[in-house]
Amino acid sequence: MSIQVSQVKGDVVELIFNPREEDLRVGETLRIQERDSGEGLVVQVVAFRMVTYPSLVQEQLELVIGQGQPLSRELLTYLSEAQETLQEYDISEARNLKVAIAKIRKLTGRSWDQWDGWIPIRDVEVTRVSDQELFANCIDDLGNPLHLGQTLRGEPFFIEGHYLEKVNVITGVKGAGKSYLSKVVLLELINAGAPCIVFDLNKEYIHLPKHDADPQTGEVRTRGIIHLKAGDNLKLGVRQFGLSPLVTMLTKFGLPDVSAMYFENRMARLLQEAWHMERQGRTAPFIGIQHLIDMAEELEFSQNEGVSAAIRSRLEAARNTGVFADHPGEATSLQAEYDKIRHGGALVIDISGLTNLSRQGFVQAIIDIIREVCETELQRGTGRFPFVFFEEAHLYINHNTIGYIVTRSRHLGITCFFVTNMVGGLDETVLRQVDNLFLLYLPFDDDVRHISKSAMVDQETMGSFVKRLRRHHALILGDVTRQYPVIIKIKELKGIHTAGETQYFFKPRHARTPQEHAAVPELLVPPELQQHMPHIKENGVTPEQAVLPLTTPSEPTPEEVKLLARLQARWPDIIASLRDTSAFLGSVLSAGQPVKLQNQVLSLTFTARDAFHRDMLKEPEYLALVEQELSKVLQQPITIVCHTLD
Repeated sequence: MSIQVSQVKGDVVELIFNPREEDLRVGETLRIQERDSGEGLVVQVVAFRMVTYPSLVQEQLELVIGQGQPLSRELLTYLSEAQETLQEYDISEARNLKVAIAKIRKLTGRSWDQWDGWIPIRDVEVTRVSDQELFANCIDDLGNPLHLGQTLRGEPFFIEGHYLEKVNVITGVKGAGKSYLSKVVLLELINAGAPCIVFDLNKEYIHLPKHDADPQTGEVRTRGIIHLKAGDNLKLGVRQFGLSPLVTMLTKFGLPDVSAMYFENRMARLLQEAWHMERQGRTAPFIGIQHLIDMAEELEFSQNEGVSAAIRSRLEAARNTGVFADHPGEATSLQAEYDKIRHGGALVIDISGLTNLSRQGFVQAIIDIIREVCETELQRGTGRFPFVFFEEAHLYINHNTIGYIVTRSRHLGITCFFVTNMVGGLDETVLRQVDNLFLLYLPFDDDVRHISKSAMVDQETMGSFVKRLRRHHALILGDVTRQYPVIIKIKELKGIHTAGETQYFFKPRHARTPQEHAAVPELLVPPELQQHMPHIKENGVTPEQAVLPLTTPSEPTPEEVKLLARLQARWPDIIASLRDTSAFLGSVLSAGQPVKLQNQVLSLTFTARDAFHRDMLKEPEYLALVEQELSKVLQQPITIVCHTLD
C-alpha cells in the first residue's frame, strides 16, 4: 500500500498509511506530487492518529439492530463508502492503518518556493523527501560548516556558521540536554576558530578541554577554554569595572538614590581626571576599591556624614565580593585574555561564587568590556567578534541590559546565545529579534505559547514537535534552516566531560539492576486499577514478600463525593461537548455512567449489552479525549477505569 491523501483542509493534509509498510515519524518531510504535471507540495508530519476502520461500524450496526433502533443516513453512507475500501484491503489489515497529520510547507520545483494556497488533484504520489534534497533547499553552505548531529535517518547534519550569528536561543526543560547542545555548539565554534565567551553560572563548562599555548611564542597547541573565576583569577580595577556597573552593584547593596548621586558625580570627575592624564602622556594612578573607601572616610563624596557613611558601607560590601583588585598586578586584562583566544577558544567566566546582589553589577562590567573589545576589533578591521553564551541570563542581567545586548549586537558584531530551562524567563525582546531557535523537549503549553512569540512557525507545529522530542533530540529553526523546522539527534561528545557539578548527599553504593528495582514492595493498589495490573495479587501487593504493613483501601473523601455529584449532574453536557468533537465518541460515552471518584480515578459502568462501547472507550485516542474533557470539568487530572455491571 502506498501513502494516500485522505483530505486537505487549509494548510493541513491528512495521509492514510500502513505503518507496517511505511515507518513515518513526527518531523519527517514528504512530497505530494501530481503524476501528470509533476507539480506538488512539500509537507511535514506533525502528529498521528488511528483510523476508524469499517469493522467498527459493522459491529456498531449489530448493536443498533439489537436495540431496535433505525440506522442513521450518515451511518449507511459511511458503510457504502467503507465497502469500497474493503474490496482492496481486508479488515485485519485495515485495523492497523494510521493517519498522519501533516502541515503544508512549500511548493516543489527546481527549488522549493513559498506555498501560495495551491493544492494538487487526488491522483498524486506521496514519497519521502531525501535528506540531500532537504539540505539543498534549507541548509546553506558558505564554507563554514558546524557539525551538530545527524538527521532522523542518520545523515550527518551541518549548519552554516555565517547564519548562526547574532541572536540565538537554546531552551528545553531540565534534563532535556540544552546545556549539552550548547557545549556541542561551543566546541564546534572553537574548532572553527571562533572566539567565545561563556557566563557560567553553575560550573557546567569548566571541565571542557583546556586552551594550551606555547608560553614563549604564544602559538596555540590546543584550542579550548580558559577558566576565569570571578574573585580568584579574575579581578578588575575600578576603572576597568566602570562607573555604571559599580553604581549598579552599590545600588543592589542598598545605596540610597541621593547617596548614589553624590557618589556618581565625584567618581565621574575622578575618572575624567585620570583620562586627561593619559591624554597628556602621563600615567594615571591605579584606582582600587580601598582608595574609594578612604575617600568616603575623608568626606570627599559628600560633606554630609550620613551620605558618606552610606557610601563607605556599600563600598566595603563591594570590596568583600573579591572581584576588585588591590593593585595593578592583581588586575586581569580581559583584552589580553581575549587576544589568547581570538583565533579559536573560549573564556569561561565562572560567576558561581558571587552572591546574587554582586553578580548583576559584575556581569554588567564584563559586558561593557566585551563592548570595548568589539569596538577594538572594528577599529582593527579584523572582525574577530565574540560569540557570547549566557546561561540563565535572567538571573543576573536586568531587562534594560538584555535589550541593549540584543539591539546593539548586530552593530557591534556580538553573537549571543541565551541558554535556559526557564522559558518564561526569556525576555520578549529576545524572542522578537531571535535569529535561530534550538528547542529541546518542552511539554508545557505555556512554554510553547511563550516561545511562539518569535513567530518563526505556527504554534501548533511548534507544540507538536517540542512535546514529542526525545532526550538529546532538538528542533532547529531559523536562519540556519531558512525558517524550515528540522529535527536532529545531537551528536555525542566522546571523551569529553559535559556534566555540570551536581552535589549529592546519597552516593550510589552499587549499580542498580532491574531485579533489585522490581523487588521493592509496593503499597496497596486501588481495586479499580488491579484489572490493568496483572502482576498484582488479590491482596494488593507484589508477588515479592512485602515489608511495609498492608493498609485497607480508604473510602472516597467528602470532597470527592461532592465532585462526583457535580460530574453526574453535568454528564449530559459533557457528552454533548464531546459529540462536537466526535459524534461516535459521544454515542460511546452516553452508554456509561460515572459511579465512583477516588484518588483521581473515575469509575464508569457499562451494561453487558454495552460491552462494545466499553471496549471502544479503552482505545487510547478516545480515552485521552474523554480524560482531557473530564480533567477540565473537575480541575484535576483524571484517569478513567471502565467496569461492566453484572
